[in-house]
Amino acid sequence: MKNYMNKFLILLLMVLIYPIKSFGLIEVDITRGNLNPLPVAVSPLSIDEKSRKSFENLINKKNIGEEISSIVENNLKTSGLFNPLSKDAFLQAPDIANLKPRFEDWNLIKAQALITGKVTNIDNKLRVEFRLWDVLAGKEMMALAFTTVPTNWRRVGHIISDKVYERLTGEKGYFDTRIIYVAEEGPKTKRIKKLAIMDQDGANNKFLTLGTD
Repeated sequence: MKNYMNKFLILLLMVLIYPIKSFGLIEVDITRGNLNPLPVAVSPLSIDEKSRKSFENLINKKNIGEEISSIVENNLKTSGLFNPLSKDAFLQAPDIANLKPRFEDWNLIKAQALITGKVTNIDNKLRVEFRLWDVLAGKEMMALAFTTVPTNWRRVGHIISDKVYERLTGEKGYFDTRIIYVAEEGPKTKRIKKLAIMDQDGANNKFLTLGTD
């Protein structure tokens, strides 16, 4: 009995000194700058043919799923913390990846996080579902859905970017923000100034005033 207790105490001491390695969810260290951007795969949001044609007629976008995923990809890239992988390397189709990713395929291209989703037209409303996956752990980290008017498709991309950014870094995202600025035009002797507003990525630029010299 004494020998058993001694072995138990030695084993317990070894566990305390050398803890068993656990494979937790991925984290991004935002204090280290752009040393090791996290490899992330942004799969195009899948869309059925009927919804695709409907949105093409409504907002003149050939594939709204690809457009939204491009917004997410560009936002994450410009943050400097993420390295979106080339879609040419993807081995799984968007519709299948959204239902059940083959994590071994995404591991093969060295993705650590995966974003999937789908777009549907419901009574001429835009419904977007997206999922964030931890490829290394083989787990779903987040699943959300949004319903809005089709013209808000760019903002949906920014909101998804914010949610992903916050989940992976622990900090609030800043992509769904707008910038107010003073635009100037005309010759140096007669400059015209206008108050304008735009998305943080430079899109949706609008003038708020007619302009004064």
